Amino acid sequence: MANTKVEFLVKAPIKDEVYIVGSIKALGEWDPAKAVKLSYCTECGQYQASKLLPLDTNIEFKVIAGKTWDYVEKGTWGEDVANHAFVATKGTKVEVEVFNF
Repeated sequence: MANTKVEFLVKAPIKDEVYIVGSIKALGEWDPAKAVKLSYCTECGQYQASKLLPLDTNIEFKVIAGKTWDYVEKGTWGEDVANHAFVATKGTKVEVEVFNF
């Protein structure tokens, strides 16, 4: 199966470590211990990472602070939020805003 580069940009409250964990092997298959660490970009004020993901595949993920479900992203009022979902196509850029952990 062909792969495509997907860029993740996450605007979130500043934390020591921010990760994405998701539905496919390249994103840890929902296992926080295998989550993908994002790098903080001081110029753009966002966390970012690029991953090669299977082309034309439906993918879901969440943002976590640390490799634990104890710090999964929350909404403005601390409520649970739905999984982020997208299809990996050529040139995909996924932008997410996290309000709380």
